[in-house]
Amino acid sequence: MKIVLVALLVGCSLLGFSQKSINSVQGAAVEEKMPQFPGGNNAFYDYLDENVLLPEGFDAKSFMKENGNQFVPVSVAFTIDVDGSITNVKVIDGEDEMLDEKAKQIVESMPKWEPGYRDGSPVKVQYAIPVRFNLM
Repeated sequence: MKIVLVALLVGCSLLGFSQKSINSVQGAAVEEKMPQFPGGNNAFYDYLDENVLLPEGFDAKSFMKENGNQFVPVSVAFTIDVDGSITNVKVIDGEDEMLDEKAKQIVESMPKWEPGYRDGSPVKVQYAIPVRFNLM
């Protein structure tokens, strides 16, 4: 009995480590591909480095004095449409109206992504990212 239990536990743990981007829906294999920023993750981080700048007129020193934060993250949700365009951009967590608006503009200005796919067809995918402003 112990051997059967150990074999079941080992088998279940191996299944957990062998996940791929293929899921099963009602017994059929479903292949998925997540959207990708043009040029990949490094290009995405380069885009953010070049574009995450404090908005004109934002008083970083006062904000730091009041809040004690050197970095201000703004969480932005958006949808990558079937053609790769960015839609439905919303700030879901922010601390300052000017920074929230700037973060929203940064995401809205992104180039089209390579869309996500499911079973060979493009699909809409919802994303959320933190846009992190450095106040120093």
